[in-house]
Amino acid sequence: MGDERRSDDRLDVIWKATMVVDDNSYDCEVCDVSLAGTLVKVDAPLEQGMEVLLQIKELGDFAGSVAWKAGEKCGLTLHLGPDMLLKKYAELSGEYPSTRPALSGDRDPLDLDLDND
Repeated sequence: MGDERRSDDRLDVIWKATMVVDDNSYDCEVCDVSLAGTLVKVDAPLEQGMEVLLQIKELGDFAGSVAWKAGEKCGLTLHLGPDMLLKKYAELSGEYPSTRPALSGDRDPLDLDLDND
């Protein structure tokens, strides 16, 4: 997947998470986030198109599907809805790369205008 296909900037993060595939859970690391997807490092038997649940302790669950897999890295496409706010939690952290997601604290990501970054 080349950079020319990306229509959104990605933010580097280093977030610990769990990926749930079927009835199996795998520790993983979220490496970058965008409005519609994320790069994850995980040692799991994944295939393109598989449905997954990305669990980030501080934020909750994010449903997605595997867009591609290469070694221990995979790209996830997040499903439509509030899941697409994952990038906003990285932006609110104020550090790059973000080492933990920003909690809503002063600003609620659900109130952010996604069209005016």
